Amino acid sequence: MSGYTIFVADTRHATVFELTQPGAPPRALETLENPFTARHDRDLGADAPGSVVMRTGRDGGGAGSRRTSFQARRSHKQHAVEQFARQLAERITLAARDNHGKGLVLVAAPRFLAEVRSHLPKSAQQHIVREVPRDLAGLPAAALQHRLAEALQPMND
Repeated sequence: MSGYTIFVADTRHATVFELTQPGAPPRALETLENPFTARHDRDLGADAPGSVVMRTGRDGGGAGSRRTSFQARRSHKQHAVEQFARQLAERITLAARDNHGKGLVLVAAPRFLAEVRSHLPKSAQQHIVREVPRDLAGLPAAALQHRLAEALQPMND
């Protein structure tokens, strides 16, 4: 295998690195940004939940009524995270198609890693040689290089 393409991601951004040989510093190729997860949920959607008045009593003809609100199954921020996971999965699929003999490595927090994986086609999953369920996206370059070397160590032996 002639190196790795490494995706280090969290819900806000993902950076694609190229690692040509073990121990070498990873070279950043591109960064994908998710501008929506940095914002509050109230800023992403201004709608209040819908509501309905329900009549109480027998056959809806009782003396009282009560209001019920409908909450969305997921928040606007959760939707933004899902959309970013889809975007990242598309980029990983593209890298799998054009990988030129490089193994793909995914590094993300466990929950986000599972979200990305759920959007990957089987053809792209076959090119993934390692998944690292850790949030390393905010680390400085030197610390990231060290942590990636640790994560890839069993593969290099």
